[in-house]
This record gives sequence, structure tokens and C-alpha cells, in this order.
Amino acid sequence: MKKSFILFTMTILLLEISGGLSADCEKGNCTDGEGTYVWTDGSRYTGGWKADMQNGYGTMIWPNGDRYKGQWFNGKRHGRGVYSRKDGSRYDGHWKNGLPHGTGTMKWPNGDSYMGSWKDGMRHGNGTYSTKSGKSMSGRWIDDKYSEK
Repeated sequence: MKKSFILFTMTILLLEISGGLSADCEKGNCTDGEGTYVWTDGSRYTGGWKADMQNGYGTMIWPNGDRYKGQWFNGKRHGRGVYSRKDGSRYDGHWKNGLPHGTGTMKWPNGDSYMGSWKDGMRHGNGTYSTKSGKSMSGRWIDDKYSEK
């Protein structure tokens, strides 16, 4: 029990020293307005806020290098926006409740891409998958799977 308490205390101390427990609105109004907020994990959002949630247009940058720039609603990606990953993949299109939804284009680091309809984060509806070598298949997608029908 004593060892657990000591370990817990040391962890808290290390987090405090490294700034790990100091999430805060660094600039502006992060309640209802425009502001920059930094989370304990180092994630940073700059943009619009409403009722303490990301709302309107803004940019979120995660510690792993991923980045989203676009519209937000009730703290989720919603509307038009671009999500770029550190690995080079990128989705440019519409979002709903934090997921790709509507029309958009996904490009992968290997050069492949998909342009078309999305539903709840999956390819769904009409779209075209193209490879770096120039091959492509167009048609209907259902729940992220190509349908030849």
C-alpha cells in the first residue's frame, strides 16, 4: 500500500513538473468566443468556442503531429475540414459528429486515393478508388467495401 502511494505521488509530481496537469485556456475566451486551449497531453486547439466546446472554425494539433483544420460543432469535427496525419495521409471533405460523412477525398502515403461519398467514417455510396500506378475502380461502396452491383 505504501509503495502504491509513493508511486502515485511521484507520478503526480512528474506530471506537475512537466506541465502534464496544467490544461488551460492560454489565450482569448475558451468558453464563448475565440481562444487557444492546451490539454494535458499537449493537444492544442485554436478557434471558436461555444459553451466550453470547440464550435465554428478552428485548428486542432495533436502531440503525434496529426492536425485538423476546419469546422466544429459541439466539440466534434462537423462541416468542412481537412485532417492531415503525420504519416502523410489526408482526408479533405465533409464531417459529421467527428467522422467523415458526405463527400470527400482520402489520400494515403502510398499514393492511393478515394474520392466520393462517406457515411459514418466509411466509404459508402458512389466513389472512385485510384492507385498510384493509375489503376482505378469506380462504383458503389457499402460500409467501406466495394460493391460490383
